[in-house]
Amino acid sequence: MRSFYVFTQTPDETLFTWLDSTAQRTVGARQWIYPNAAKKVLYIELADDLYDELEPETAQALLDHFGGERPQSICVDVSRHYTAEHDVKAFATAILRRFGGVAMDDESDRLWTAETIEAGDTHHGHRFFGMPGAA
Repeated sequence: MRSFYVFTQTPDETLFTWLDSTAQRTVGARQWIYPNAAKKVLYIELADDLYDELEPETAQALLDHFGGERPQSICVDVSRHYTAEHDVKAFATAILRRFGGVAMDDESDRLWTAETIEAGDTHHGHRFFGMPGAA
């Protein structure tokens, strides 16, 4: 599986409510499937330990972006069984538009906003989540 990550300053309960309305919650209290159990494209989990695994420069960039506060980390694993470009873009932009923050894919250390994802901005010749784009 490939992954992307969303960082925001949103309380757990607010995220739970939104995720419950957007995706199907699994048996785990902090895990969801998007769009639903019949079509498992994205596996979403609040990831408390993710921040500790980041490269120091990335962690500092996030602290700078969030005014010195450590953000909430959301890990989104993407199934390889589906063409997921639409679902990745739709989910990432929806959560960022709703709560603010940034996303990061496993292809680069760039921090992406909803606006840069929607605009199709590129970083080293690729759009968000490594989707090919004009250089």
